[in-house]
Amino acid sequence: MGALIEWISRPNTEGETLLVAMPGVGDVGKLAIDAVNSELDSEPIARIIHPSLPPIAKLDENGLLVPPHVLLSRLEIDNKVVFTLTGDAQPMTPEGQHELATEILDLFKGGEVIVLAGMIADADRKEIFTITSSADYRIELENSGIDVRRDEPKSGVIGLAALITAMGPIFEVKSSCTIATTIGRSIDPVAAQLMLETIRKWWNLPLPVPIDATQRLADKLNELHPEKASDLIS
Repeated sequence: MGALIEWISRPNTEGETLLVAMPGVGDVGKLAIDAVNSELDSEPIARIIHPSLPPIAKLDENGLLVPPHVLLSRLEIDNKVVFTLTGDAQPMTPEGQHELATEILDLFKGGEVIVLAGMIADADRKEIFTITSSADYRIELENSGIDVRRDEPKSGVIGLAALITAMGPIFEVKSSCTIATTIGRSIDPVAAQLMLETIRKWWNLPLPVPIDATQRLADKLNELHPEKASDLIS
């Protein structure tokens, strides 16, 4: 059984731009997309449900139980339409990740998909770079001034991020994965903020940069250790 799509509304997605991030190293990409969705009051358009997602159903903002899913949303900024896709988890099996990746790429056939991810690195290394799976698209990105790497990440990419990026050309999709370095031991709002600023500049996307990294870190620490948050922040 493949993915099941529950459409809330059904706009055209072929040929459009999609930003994708799932939980991962430092949750860098997910933090960035969650912030954009929140800041711009994105319009949910579809829940994509797959049997290999962790079987945890949660209450939504209306107090209704919804099945495990990844959420496809639509933004319109300065007459530019951008879609986002994120969720609390990705499929737990290689087959599930493959099926979800092909479903997503098929929806955005002829368009552009930008995957956001993190990579573990030393604390003093703060870089953003992009990789892609098409020589022609790589040249296009490099000519736009984007830092496209050919020699890292040396260990490759895993999960949904890997499959969406690698299989893009099969679906006539310009696919890339933009990676932020992070120490990776906890959520990294600083790297997420840098990633948003970079995506905005490199792709000339009219995205806000709403993350206040210091405040978000303070809020998160306060949730974890309410009696010691100030000491941890300092």
